[in-house]
Amino acid sequence: MNYTDQSKALLEELLSPIPFFARPMAKKMIEKQIFAEAQQAGRETATDEDVLRGYIIAGAKKEADRDRIKKFLTEKGYDLSKYADLLA
Repeated sequence: MNYTDQSKALLEELLSPIPFFARPMAKKMIEKQIFAEAQQAGRETATDEDVLRGYIIAGAKKEADRDRIKKFLTEKGYDLSKYADLLA
């Protein structure tokens, strides 16, 4: 699975608040979900949409995590209305 240059940069941006020592493990878990989203959509290359959906799905397991993700993405200017079902 590949990324567009923009989606790869987005993933790195989304990983930035994760502590350095935990980042490789988190990245692996998030990438697994990103690739699943891309495959489900029938794409060979992960898009920004796949990255955002994979990031939210992989990280929003607990309410505190969902709140942190919502806050971070809102601060970055992302419209979360498309992802309301994933953040509920």
